[in-house]
Amino acid sequence: MSCSTPSSSECSIGSVEVDDFKCEICLGKGHGNHFGVNACRACAAFFRRMILGTGFRQKCRLTKNCKPKDGRWFCKKCRLDKCYRLGMTPDNIQHDRDAHLSSELFLENHNKRKLQVSVLPTTVEEFVGVPHSILYFKREKLPKKMSTYIDLSQLVKRTEKILKTEPLFTSDTFNMTALEKLTFGLREARKNQQQFPAIMKSMGKEENCFIWEQQLMTAANWIMYFDEFRALPFDQKFAMIKCMWHLWGRLERLAMTAEMRVNGYCGKREFVISHDALLDYDSIDYDPSWSTSYSKDELMYFLDAPTYHGEPLVESFININPSDTELVFLICNLCLRLTGKKLGGEIEEVTQKLQDVLADSLHKHYTDIEMPRYAHRLAKLLSIGNDWLNLTHKRKEKMEIAYILDVFHVKFSHPELFQYSV
Repeated sequence: MSCSTPSSSECSIGSVEVDDFKCEICLGKGHGNHFGVNACRACAAFFRRMILGTGFRQKCRLTKNCKPKDGRWFCKKCRLDKCYRLGMTPDNIQHDRDAHLSSELFLENHNKRKLQVSVLPTTVEEFVGVPHSILYFKREKLPKKMSTYIDLSQLVKRTEKILKTEPLFTSDTFNMTALEKLTFGLREARKNQQQFPAIMKSMGKEENCFIWEQQLMTAANWIMYFDEFRALPFDQKFAMIKCMWHLWGRLERLAMTAEMRVNGYCGKREFVISHDALLDYDSIDYDPSWSTSYSKDELMYFLDAPTYHGEPLVESFININPSDTELVFLICNLCLRLTGKKLGGEIEEVTQKLQDVLADSLHKHYTDIEMPRYAHRLAKLLSIGNDWLNLTHKRKEKMEIAYILDVFHVKFSHPELFQYSV
């Protein structure tokens, strides 16, 4: 079979092998016109590989004038030179086809590749809007972004003062167990909780700072009702509260959200974010301009509000419906366990002892309410902690990507307060 034009794209795909057609390169059985020369599949594929690969580095192994033997070449350099002498040209190389496939198979695979590209997720380069060659430059090569600076020095001083002051106890609390005192502290912390909190219209820098302040102050005041914690050296107490305040604040608000939904004081898409305000996921006007140059839509991947606040756990709290005492044990036990793992060393030993104190108090509580076999109930409580850990793991993965992409540009006077806040 012969071809009327020298185009590789038209001839080599549609041609077939015949007995009387010879390859001008190896003198073996031919196939069609490839790159302007009558050749077999093997020689056409060889020329394509050399042009796209390492052809320019080939050297003759023998006499620099090698010839094929029984249709086979043993010298790549001489074989490539003959391709050039006969007029093969790389102009018609098709970078997206396999020379060993038929035209129908080629077109089918080509369409599959186009479909795969259309459904692939957005690449990092496309998401950021920066070319690949620029995205992976060293950080100092990229233009520096202006950062928002937040001074937390006064908040830290207030926290230090709380950790040095004994909370007010009533006469009824002196004979209480550790868990009972912490439960008393939780009720004290919730005294200002509004039954019908206002719906926040917007969420920006000021609102975030207010929430952080309220959570840190409330967590510090609450943990000081724990006698064994209060007896620790100040540096240990301060290190522990800096590690656990964010976790305590989120879990306590999740439990409050569940309680208020059951009582009909907030809707399914609302989150009780403070004592006097709740956040409606669908109507909140979030202003991220103070913390990032990314748009709201781009930030949805990193800060999807329901996921960020832990919305999936609200249903768990509703289903299990822990009492105040059980809630305190759950939150305090999880805070201590994670704080010990994160800080390690002597702090981990301290948290283990505090967990033992809480376990003894919980046993006494269940005994007092005549529930001697509470293993099943305890397993349900601890399942909430496991759900939280799974959610945190997913959120941490996204925040690590955010760090790599340098999404947020906020600097704190005391960054250690947010070191464990993922």
